[in-house]
Amino acid sequence: MRIQTPRLLSQHAFKTLMLSVSIMTALTGVAAAQTDGLPMQPSITSAMAAQSVMLSVARAGDRLVAVGERGFIIVSDDNGRTWKQVNSPVSMTLVRVRFIDDREGWAVGHAGVVLHSQDGGLSWSKQLDGVLAAAIELQEARQSIDSSTDADKAQERLSQAQQLVDEGPDKPLLDLLFVDAKNGLVVGAYGLAFVTHDGGLSWQSIRSHIDNPNGLHLYSIERVGTDLFIAGEQGTLLRSSDEGLTFESLASPYEGTTFGLQATSSGSILAFGLRGKAYESKDRGDTWQRLDTLQPITLTSGLRLEDGSVLLTDESGRVLRFKVGDTKASVLKITQPSYFTGMAQAANGNLIISSARGMLSSAGAVESPEHDQ
Repeated sequence: MRIQTPRLLSQHAFKTLMLSVSIMTALTGVAAAQTDGLPMQPSITSAMAAQSVMLSVARAGDRLVAVGERGFIIVSDDNGRTWKQVNSPVSMTLVRVRFIDDREGWAVGHAGVVLHSQDGGLSWSKQLDGVLAAAIELQEARQSIDSSTDADKAQERLSQAQQLVDEGPDKPLLDLLFVDAKNGLVVGAYGLAFVTHDGGLSWQSIRSHIDNPNGLHLYSIERVGTDLFIAGEQGTLLRSSDEGLTFESLASPYEGTTFGLQATSSGSILAFGLRGKAYESKDRGDTWQRLDTLQPITLTSGLRLEDGSVLLTDESGRVLRFKVGDTKASVLKITQPSYFTGMAQAANGNLIISSARGMLSSAGAVESPEHDQ
């Protein structure tokens, strides 16, 4: 049965869907489209920021950085024991944050925003938004009209780009991957995909380089060796073997939506998503082996630990662990289960989890007794 994702959702329906399917679907991040520009307001200061819906957490050296609703960005310098809010240039929800080292990091979210930090998450600047992204798409589509060998395809691309401009910046970016301080990619709803080669100072659309003719939502991007992988709705799996210049479709092990990808220490890749489905490929995505996640509960995030094992969270608040070579999960004992959305391992080894109820520091959770469930 092919999973059909609703194309239009109200703001209330979207929030409900966020919590029930990994808080990453983010189909409409703005209640009303703005066609005359994107109003950028800084995030408010709130004493409850660390207890709000937080959607992603990453490690920047010894610091932890988390992002979430209302543009909230919080940091911890004591391994997740306490958190403080830092200024954010936007007030729309931020979905994903990643750092390449202790200083350089990026975050993406609603309205097509990309934020950049050069000081370990203490300050942020906006590099891209939905208005600029749509303008880039339209300009490139117009330029392709004269050079394209397929006039119908070029005209369709132009129509889609014009639609992006007309509808306004209501489409979120959902994941990002920087291979170094200059070269990175961002992906999102309706097949949005952009690349930068100057650290985010400028962006180019790579939508036409991705085998995704129906504009399906792209939820996750991951690197394994020299390959790049993208996963999305309705069984979308893509691979690039040329550093992101082109992406080819892979045969998906199932037709449901894949919300996450996780590289392993052994060079394989895990894909996971709806109804607890998780698969591992040891041959660059050519074939996949089903993993036993014990219950059919939607999986929401992944993390590779320093010991090489992989953790997966689900929407019921379980944390599943696959040691190297395992095909069946064990369950870590978490004392405060919630809708888990992201994970990071702190400098002291503790497991740090972002959730619908804020941040959780599970001291000793990585080493805690495990059990089947």
